[in-house]
Amino acid sequence: MNEGERPPTPESLWKSIDDKEGDNMEIAWTPDELRALARSRERENLWGRRIGLALLIALAAAFAYNMFSISQLWVRLSQAWMLAWTGFLFWTSRHSPGRMSAAETSAGFLRRSFEGKRAGFLAIRWYLFLLIPPMLIGWLTNSGAAIRVARLKALGVDPSSRLYHYAIGPWPFITLVLSLVLAWFAFGLAAKKATRELEELRRRTQG
Repeated sequence: MNEGERPPTPESLWKSIDDKEGDNMEIAWTPDELRALARSRERENLWGRRIGLALLIALAAAFAYNMFSISQLWVRLSQAWMLAWTGFLFWTSRHSPGRMSAAETSAGFLRRSFEGKRAGFLAIRWYLFLLIPPMLIGWLTNSGAAIRVARLKALGVDPSSRLYHYAIGPWPFITLVLSLVLAWFAFGLAAKKATRELEELRRRTQG
């Protein structure tokens, strides 16, 4: 020890330890904070299920209408596939986290919710591959263009218009493929976010 240095006091030693621990240790959530987070997550789950159900019903209605209104066989087959796909999504969505049970703790519900959220996003990410067969059928048989032309004719769109030429060209198919790729990455990012939320919960509740 140098002559100019003073020996550390007990107070300074404890302060140094507290500062080091504070830099590396997460602050645990209180029971009130956990209850508030659980109620917020519960509301988010319910609204998410309602919105998802409404979207699935709208998609199923559109696919069912196309299946019975278009005369081409390949169109009906591709739309029947899409209708079955929406039904499959609806069946699997029944197991998504909903309300918190009376015997469940706030931390347990949050853990189940984040795990279900992550599993759901990863599952939908793989379900997107089921869209490839009807997309290929639509491209190879030009059935997608047939559906779009039928809709434009029903709306009275002039066949010489740009919208009509866009509908019968390759751009709608290209747009659909790009949307599928973006959806793949979007669901992957959402699953990673749910994983981070689950890890944060484990740190703040000490497991």
